[in-house]
Amino acid sequence: MVTIRDVARHAQVSISTVSRVLNETDHAVSPETRKKVLQAIEELGFIPNAMARGLHHNKTKTIGLIIQDISNPYYPSIVRGVEDEAQELGYTVILANVYRSKERTAKYLNVFREKRVDGIIFTGGGVVKDAVEEKFFEQTSISTVVIGKPCNVKLPSIQINNVQSSREACEYLLKLGHRQIVTITGPAESTTTIDRLEGYQQALKRHGIEPEKRLIIQGNFEYNSGYKAVQEFPEIGRGKVTALFAQNDMMAIGAMKALQEKGLRVPEDIAIIGFDNIPLSSFVTPALSTVDVPVYEMGKTAMRMLADILNGHEVSRLVTLPTRLAIRQSC
Repeated sequence: MVTIRDVARHAQVSISTVSRVLNETDHAVSPETRKKVLQAIEELGFIPNAMARGLHHNKTKTIGLIIQDISNPYYPSIVRGVEDEAQELGYTVILANVYRSKERTAKYLNVFREKRVDGIIFTGGGVVKDAVEEKFFEQTSISTVVIGKPCNVKLPSIQINNVQSSREACEYLLKLGHRQIVTITGPAESTTTIDRLEGYQQALKRHGIEPEKRLIIQGNFEYNSGYKAVQEFPEIGRGKVTALFAQNDMMAIGAMKALQEKGLRVPEDIAIIGFDNIPLSSFVTPALSTVDVPVYEMGKTAMRMLADILNGHEVSRLVTLPTRLAIRQSC
């Protein structure tokens, strides 16, 4: 491996001179000497240690990105948005997949601190409520942006209006004439779950319908929980319960599979709306109606916000991006 010592010997200069050229310090280096050093670097194929250079400038140009579940198609679009914007801005992204685990989250937060990342982007604001995480964000000087709704911690965030978006989805079902609407939620502690459930309940109340606990089924944002919810709910599609609002597309698609196995037709026997507009939602049969979330743009916006903070610019503490209903064939 070629070292800085080899470059100095090849260019016939001191190691400190090579270091000054690499780190672009305020110490004067003549144009002729700089040219010799850069030529030696090219001829020897020397690759500077980015971490060492970062520590010299107190910047590593790296960003830590925490996502909740890489198997959920919602998150890769966020990752792509963050990485595309980071590349444009000259940053490298270190990805941490925590599977909604508080223990893994705490571990990766410490790893990011050890790696001296310049900043952190945190997806799934509801996870930022554990005491260990709160202590981390209170004590660390690492700039952080949340994609989602932070709990208990005052951090800049990129959000959608989950209450309004889910209310609009359910109101669409109500306008179609449905009165018994079952909903499959995410984990109870999730701020996304809480807000989307609130939107569901608001829609019903606006139409003079009192929400019923039996029509609220807890899931976990995964395919199997949507499938299981339908399998274990005998009233669905039997004339009474005629519509289903799933708090994400994965659970909606799982529910559709279970309905098909029960011999029920979508939307003739039961109408379905999901949430997120993951790529698969338009390819299932029938194509899934859903709430279109600008996931890629959320990733890009979060990275831009974080870069602005790192560069000392004033930023809005909250950016809310719009959603829209994508009505297809399932309702």
